[in-house]
Amino acid sequence: MLGALLTPFFFAMSAVTGQRVAVRLGAVRGNLIRLGIATAVLGLLVAFFWPGSLEGETFTWFFVSGLIGFGIGDVALFLAYERLGSRLTILLNLCLAPLFAMLLEWVWLDNGVSFRVIFCAATILTGVILAIRPGAKSRKKIERRGRYGVGVMMAVVAGFGQGAGAVISRKAEAVAVGNEMIINGISAAFQRVFAGLVFAILAMLFLRFILRRSYPEPLKTALEPRLVPWLLGAALFGPVIGVSCFQWALHSLESGIVLAITAMTPIILMPLAAMTEGDHPSRLAILGAVVAVTGVILLNLWA
Repeated sequence: MLGALLTPFFFAMSAVTGQRVAVRLGAVRGNLIRLGIATAVLGLLVAFFWPGSLEGETFTWFFVSGLIGFGIGDVALFLAYERLGSRLTILLNLCLAPLFAMLLEWVWLDNGVSFRVIFCAATILTGVILAIRPGAKSRKKIERRGRYGVGVMMAVVAGFGQGAGAVISRKAEAVAVGNEMIINGISAAFQRVFAGLVFAILAMLFLRFILRRSYPEPLKTALEPRLVPWLLGAALFGPVIGVSCFQWALHSLESGIVLAITAMTPIILMPLAAMTEGDHPSRLAILGAVVAVTGVILLNLWA
């Protein structure tokens, strides 16, 4: 239970530190450095403790999962951080991800959709619609850059990346079981984060050589010493510590309970975002967040 309780806290800490990195360094550059640090840490752990956990077919599926989840998903996530702040970005990301995962499983795996699932989906979407309505109080002080509507779209893309990445990751785990392999959470995270790093490098090269004149100036900003703790937090709290706690929780609790507790991340994030970003949501935004998170919790408990 301790792992499940720690997971949303570390995910929330990853969000507030990631938002600061995205604004100060630029979304693509900040995400690239963050994933580079996380890949190095996870890679060292795997090399020392589980060197035999990297297998061809399983690695391929985890790599594809990482390209979508940590690649497309995290680039979009950091682009949303710049424009929306951490609170609203994480709410959209974590609440929409289960819906995208459910849709992909329906299309790809032909899983049925019950009335309970439809009710949960409607509840989540209702809460999200309420939460994304910008109020003067929630948008006044937050340090951000770019268009609000683009940020919402990027958060939706991030939700798709996380949801689709999770479904493909489960496929990778099934392949590992079929090959009589046991892939622990750290090794799986490394394989997925490594793929995300590859995508982030390609995205940076694309911006450097194709769109170098149209990207905002923070792409060229030097890494300030005072930003290093925020960068380390963004790299370690989520992909390393948060994922480890999540996998630890899955070993001792049912997955539905773990996912339901993890869904509390947007609520835990609210006071942290208020302290670090000056992002004080309106009453309507708080109500929307509670409704959306309730829908996600019910979806995980009923599915």
